[in-house]
Amino acid sequence: MRKIFIIILSVFINTNFISQDIDRTKAPEPGIAPEINISKPNKFELENGLKVFVVENHKLPKVSFQLTVDMDPVIEKGHVGLSSMMGDMLSAGTTTKTKSEIDQDIDFIGASFSTYSNGFYGSSLTKHVDKVMAVASDVILNPAFPEEELEKKKKRALSGLKSIKTNADAISSRVGSALKFGKDHPYGEVQMKEDVENISIDLCKEYYKTYFRPNISYLVIVGDISVEKAKELSNKYFGSWQKADVPSHKYEFPEHDKGVRVAFVNKPGAVQSVISVFYPIDYKVGAPDKFEVSVMSNIFGGAFSSYLNANLREDKGYTYGARGYVSSDKLVGQFRAGASVRNEVTDSAVTEFLYEMNHIKNELVSDEDLNRIKNNMNGDFALSLERSQTIARFALNIERYNLPEDYYQNYLSNLQKVDKEAVQRAANKYIDPNNCIILVVGNEDLAETLTQFDTDGEIEYYDINGDPKVKKEEKPLPDGLTAEQVVKDYLMTITGKDDMKAVAKVYKKIKGVKIVNTASMEQQGQSFSMEMTEKMKAPNNYKFEIKAMGMVVQKTVFNGNSGGEMNMQTGKKDFTSEEIEEKKNEYLIDKELKLLDLGYQLKLLSIEDLNGSDAYKIELTSPSGDISYALYDVNSKLKVQEMSYSKDPQGNDILTFQIFSNYKQVKSLLYPHTVLNNFGSMEFEMNVSSIEFNPKFASDEFDW
Repeated sequence: MRKIFIIILSVFINTNFISQDIDRTKAPEPGIAPEINISKPNKFELENGLKVFVVENHKLPKVSFQLTVDMDPVIEKGHVGLSSMMGDMLSAGTTTKTKSEIDQDIDFIGASFSTYSNGFYGSSLTKHVDKVMAVASDVILNPAFPEEELEKKKKRALSGLKSIKTNADAISSRVGSALKFGKDHPYGEVQMKEDVENISIDLCKEYYKTYFRPNISYLVIVGDISVEKAKELSNKYFGSWQKADVPSHKYEFPEHDKGVRVAFVNKPGAVQSVISVFYPIDYKVGAPDKFEVSVMSNIFGGAFSSYLNANLREDKGYTYGARGYVSSDKLVGQFRAGASVRNEVTDSAVTEFLYEMNHIKNELVSDEDLNRIKNNMNGDFALSLERSQTIARFALNIERYNLPEDYYQNYLSNLQKVDKEAVQRAANKYIDPNNCIILVVGNEDLAETLTQFDTDGEIEYYDINGDPKVKKEEKPLPDGLTAEQVVKDYLMTITGKDDMKAVAKVYKKIKGVKIVNTASMEQQGQSFSMEMTEKMKAPNNYKFEIKAMGMVVQKTVFNGNSGGEMNMQTGKKDFTSEEIEEKKNEYLIDKELKLLDLGYQLKLLSIEDLNGSDAYKIELTSPSGDISYALYDVNSKLKVQEMSYSKDPQGNDILTFQIFSNYKQVKSLLYPHTVLNNFGSMEFEMNVSSIEFNPKFASDEFDW
């Protein structure tokens, strides 16, 4: 049925469909738009003001329901994130049930249910809809906000904040919102550690009591249910919800910058730059020029075949993908474009962003581009009509934003009216390359290459919280200091020796090491403890195991000639012959003594500020060409950080780093007893529980 519907619609949309001679090198010309008959959902209102929309669809025995509380955005200064936390807490327990009991009720019947800052979403088989609605009612009418659940969620939020500093995209989004809207606007607030700590049960209860009211809410029910049954359930479970006046909020429109501002956030060691170009615009939901703006936005940067992607990805090869959009909102619309690019092409990529912004303003789009995008939008709209949720969303939008009743009925015909001149008018109204903010998150060495784009030639530096940061003067390296000497100073410090011959004697006595670490981390909302055991035997035997919940979840073993890795997700994997040759050097107990002999190239780069202390930054290039970095405290001479990059499954660069602290004397060595590990967005702290030198290993300890 689905294929038949799409084909029939295509016949009307694309007049070339029936042509005998099809030129497949050109996009089909859009013809007369078909009349779309969108069924209207049934709508009724409870005595307490709750508006209910019902879309019947009896093809499958399933029902979904969604509550939207339509309050104005709220400034949360001092406790930013309160609304999200409150929404998450709604399903954390009621006056009659614990979170565990709620979860069991939902899981037992195979349903789904979740709450958020402005409502809930649930779905189930038709026969269980009464039970799920009962849970939803209890959650919305009787939330308990238990203290112990709040503490768990706050701990998780704080863990998420910690990981932001290593995620360039998260930094860009965070700082970009602050610069775009201003920190005094609800869209521009930046959550800090203190905000999370300040969120309390009383604040959650007050927010809920103030804003969660039926008279500003909409309940949308979709699926295998009759209107009569929907009325019965709505009254039964939400009829007693008490209405009340809800405060409204007005905000000053964010100031649109005059000229081009270049803002920079330093991310030490980054091999890619995250570029964002943006500014606020007065573009509301349902604006009269909605259709020409949508077409223009897709041609410019929204579609895969857009100007931006064709230029930066297909033509220049700067990025895996570049996108740009003009987005509407009931308060403040925005223009936003961006991409992640290689360091060496950062300034060139910015040039292309500005070029394409001028391109769509100054030149009429081609017939081919216009027709292709309109056809794509036609097809997307047609596919969306197959989902009952789409009909419900249309009805909700019409109600919330006061759109014309036939707004979606006339969608295709209004889309077909958009011509090249309309696209250019939209571009000239909303695309503004001469008055925008260019934000780059990346390696600070690149910052000065961007001054050419700034109207006043002065780059603004910000920290990851969107606060202005004074760029520190680069500190000169001491005359004659080399990377080799920095490493030697470190080795002499941890061994307590004055020369390298004495250091070598210390390491010669170390035939093996066993280190046991403990750590805890959160993943997918669950907290669990881990034990990590590292064993090394001279010259290069190595074994590393991670245990969680009594099970070995990850293991690496190397016996000098063979080995491999195992984890619970991917199973067992042998090292390749190339990897074996690399591991022979990588797992040497005295590797740092022999870096130059092993073929490593060391380069002293700079003096970096690491948590308020100066550190020498060294670049290490392995014989195979892999690059990593190490930082050594200028005063203590101790190694304080290591950084390297690896690839995630999608081929993106992921920064991995370790921060070493809490050095303690163990036998003849100073050893860091606390190590903060970060891999992409995952972070956990390891603490040494025991270190044993020259232990006895079983004869098969390093067998693979």
